[in-house]
Formats: sequence, C-alpha cells, structure tokens
Amino acid sequence: MNDQIADDPELTPDGLDDAFEDFFGRYAREVATIVALTTRDIALAEDATQEAMTRAFQRWDRVGRLERPDLWVIGVATRLAIDGWRRRRREVAMTGDTEPRGASDLLEPLLLRWGLEHLSTQERLLIILRHRDGLSNAEIGQLLGKSTNTIAIYLKRARKRLRMLLSGAEQ
Repeated sequence: MNDQIADDPELTPDGLDDAFEDFFGRYAREVATIVALTTRDIALAEDATQEAMTRAFQRWDRVGRLERPDLWVIGVATRLAIDGWRRRRREVAMTGDTEPRGASDLLEPLLLRWGLEHLSTQERLLIILRHRDGLSNAEIGQLLGKSTNTIAIYLKRARKRLRMLLSGAEQ
C-alpha cells in the first residue's frame, strides 16, 4: 500500500493533505448544520464536527476512498454530538439545573415552524437527511447502519408524526 501511495501523487502525504483540505472546505459547514439541526445545539454541533473531521483526517487514507466520505463524517459527528448531549443531560439532571440549553435564536424559528422540536432525535435526523439533504433511503441506511426497508418504515412514521404535530393533533 505504501508503494501505491508513493506512486500516486494524489495519495502522497501532500496529496492527502490537499484532498482532505478540499473535503473539509466543502463539507464542514454542511456537517455542522446537519448536526445542529439534529441536536438543536450549535456549540455541540461545531465541537462534534471538528472532532469528526479530526478523526476523518487521521484515517483519510481509508475514509477518502469511500464513495461518500461525507456520510462517514456526518455519522461520526452525529454520534459524537448525541453522546455529548446525553452526557450533558445527565449532568443537568444530577445538578438540578433546569434552565434549558437550546439552539440559538436563528435556529429556533425553523425548528418551531416544522415541529422538529417535538420529534425524537432519530426522527429529526431522518427527516433532515431525506428532505433537507436529499439523501436516498439507501444512503441514510448506509449512514446509520440500517437496511433500506427499515429506513423507509422509520421515515414513514416520522413523517406521520410530524404531520400530526403540524396539524395540531398532538401537543
């Protein structure tokens, strides 16, 4: 493999750095946006995105060869953010701090308008990946490690719940 890297200028250390730099410039903001919409926490999303990008860079010789390395980074960042969100929730529960920690005022109207704040994290993520980012059920399944049919069922349920929320059937 090292001989292959040495022979291909795109895969030399400088080529890897350039390829990752291009990837980072193209996808970092998109990944952070997806994670922020999913977790409703901009700071957590930015931290998770940076950590996911760091991990991608450390493994770029493998991640860069994936058909959709952006899906790998989105998956890592989302899992990191959700883990951080859960840790923070436990800390808040232990300290008795009841002050909510939501997204900035910029995201709140969007989340309210679409009823996303009432959906579970998974439902929100599925709807964002499918309808905002235009990923297919197969791509979402690949990202989340689930079958295409399972994603289709989960999406159908998430859409139904969102319709109910928006129509005022659920409070």
